[in-house]
Amino acid sequence: MVLLKSLLRTPCRNLFFRASLLKASGCIGKNTTRKMSVHLFNEADHAELYQKYRPTYGPELAEKIVTFVRDKVKTTPLDQAVDIGCGSGQSTVILAPHFQWVMGIDVSESQVAIAAAQNKLGNVQYRVGGAEHIPLPDSSVDLVTCGTSAHWFDFPKFHKELDRVLRPLGCLAIYCYSINYLSYKDVTQELNRIFDEFYFGPIHDYWHEKRWHVDDKYQRIPMPYKGYVRDDSMTIEMDYTLPGYIGYLSTWSSYREYCKRYPEDNGAILQNLQQRLYEATKATKPPEEVIIHVSYPVVLLMARKPHEEQTSL
Repeated sequence: MVLLKSLLRTPCRNLFFRASLLKASGCIGKNTTRKMSVHLFNEADHAELYQKYRPTYGPELAEKIVTFVRDKVKTTPLDQAVDIGCGSGQSTVILAPHFQWVMGIDVSESQVAIAAAQNKLGNVQYRVGGAEHIPLPDSSVDLVTCGTSAHWFDFPKFHKELDRVLRPLGCLAIYCYSINYLSYKDVTQELNRIFDEFYFGPIHDYWHEKRWHVDDKYQRIPMPYKGYVRDDSMTIEMDYTLPGYIGYLSTWSSYREYCKRYPEDNGAILQNLQQRLYEATKATKPPEEVIIHVSYPVVLLMARKPHEEQTSL
């Protein structure tokens, strides 16, 4: 139990090791295999929450990607980029200053509708589509990006489509943020212990089987071209009110699936988590005025299509 408490209080994100210890300790039950669709963000209310609470990638990420592209592609400005699995457009808009045209595509009509409704950029458009059927001509884009979405794809089909739409020397950038780390005054360890119990608790069984790539920080996600570059140097830093942070957790696909399985819960699992976090802060002001800091480690993988018409596909 001493080892378990020590593990829960550390900022280390070795989630598979931690999960096995939690299961061995009896804190959570055995994981079960559940059939879930990879189209997980289709409901209109879910799309609205996703847009409101999900973290936004910053300009540093776009700069790193564009620098990689420009190492071999000298056109100014760059021609066209496509962001696959764009959701409500958080990772699409950061490309706009660098390309003549940017297209965001997503399998969710609700997500695309929200992205399009809020779009104020003349060189950005959104369409319904998937990674396995990219709605663009052959050899038409300089860059394909996938922000916290690639783990849902059918990799062989996606790689084939990617190779079709990329120009020679065009690039793929896959990136995601992994599990957050909470900070608040002198109770940081306690907040993360509470979060860990929630993360490895009842909802953990309801992640889609492909979601493990996120916990693994994309260490073993398939890449289509040899010699890809990995960058683990970035984080997303966010400040949330306690209800705002709970709103973010409500966008998790595992939570949404849990709610479908147990509609009688009616949000109680998140309400209980907010109360536990609030009590741990020892704050005297209301939860709506308690600001916690949340860090999301970001991993970026970048690869380039060879100039010759040959790939590792």
